[in-house]
Amino acid sequence: MPWCEPCERFYNPNSIREGRCPSCGASLEEGAVATATTSDRARVPWHFWLLLGALVIYLGWRAIQGVSWLLG
Repeated sequence: MPWCEPCERFYNPNSIREGRCPSCGASLEEGAVATATTSDRARVPWHFWLLLGALVIYLGWRAIQGVSWLLG
């Protein structure tokens, strides 16, 4: 994604004309367009995993309650 340092903003490559920022007109380097690699990707926040674990526990408990309701 093209990055403009003065604006501190990412731009869609299709919105860039002649290698310049549409807002401030600053020149964007060709090296600014980077491909995502494994090391560049953002990690999933820890609280996402916490919520996912809580959801699994909650739905597991509700499944146990549903089975006991059907049998009881």
